[in-house]
Amino acid sequence: MKKKSRINIYDVAEAAGVSISTVSRALNDDARISPKTKAKVRAVALRLGFQKNALATSLSTNQTKVIGVIVPQLNREFLSSLVHNIEETAFEMGYSVIVCQTNNSYEREKTYMDTLIASRVAGIVATLSLETESFEHFEKAMEQGIKVVLVDRVTNALKGITKIVVDDYRGSFEGTQHLIDQGYTKIAYLSGPTKQLMYADRLRGFQQAVKEAGLPLKDEWVKYSSNLSFEEGTRIANELLALENPPNAIFTANNLTAISTIARAEELGLKVPEELGVIGFSEEPFSAFMKPSVTSIRQPSKAMGQLAVQKLIEEINSDQNGSYIHQKVVLDTELICRDSTRLRKSG
Repeated sequence: MKKKSRINIYDVAEAAGVSISTVSRALNDDARISPKTKAKVRAVALRLGFQKNALATSLSTNQTKVIGVIVPQLNREFLSSLVHNIEETAFEMGYSVIVCQTNNSYEREKTYMDTLIASRVAGIVATLSLETESFEHFEKAMEQGIKVVLVDRVTNALKGITKIVVDDYRGSFEGTQHLIDQGYTKIAYLSGPTKQLMYADRLRGFQQAVKEAGLPLKDEWVKYSSNLSFEEGTRIANELLALENPPNAIFTANNLTAISTIARAEELGLKVPEELGVIGFSEEPFSAFMKPSVTSIRQPSKAMGQLAVQKLIEEINSDQNGSYIHQKVVLDTELICRDSTRLRKSG
């Protein structure tokens, strides 16, 4: 018995009664093809068992239906949740995802960018590494027609780019105000590198809340870290709590350092929250189950991941009509009050 030849685009065009170019455009979701024609062509293609050749499509369009994702770490709750929601949304919209983890290395970020460019990805969603201060690798991708959306850690140095962020200033202000409302009067702050907008905004929010409350803001109570690891939280907690005039509350730039701050305080014999209040920006999955549980500023990772992909694909598709307008989307944070900042009766 003669084996049936593989169904090709010519067979689909003939069965659907349209041209080959119409079949190609319909299957690639071209805006120039009406929804009715797209549905007809896709139904015929499905009935005949026709599948697009992804490699051929990428060669003809100079891109694939693939999105690159660059993030600093996958073992942090916020970032892992962000990537999960990026992948889920991309899949629902017909795209696959390549995930690259930089471990906060600028060099790895550049290397992965080159890899994604060579892979002909249609777009890239990225969260900057802590080391990133130069952005030529992003400009290189954009010059080659690859769309880019930045999420969470962003920069103003790149123009013509969409950014998805939270209101870091407001989140930090509200977290500090919460400490003040609980009766803490000597509040220290552990910041990430303020060359990055998110950490600069969080520091400003903290400073403004302290200023408005008329509380002291000593230089020795504000510390900076370039990596915000568990060990860094321990080291800086040691420095702050060893001061002649130590703080009675510490606001840390991420939840991991909040957890290590609590651990170190208890090792030193301090009671949390009675003698030291602690709050952290962002969340870890075990924050709610620690003793004491950790007060946190929650970021909407689901909405951020979904919006990043939606805006990216919207921009990819806009090449057909040139209607896309870049924007900065700012989402609200949520204060999650737990035991590490329980109400105090006095300062």
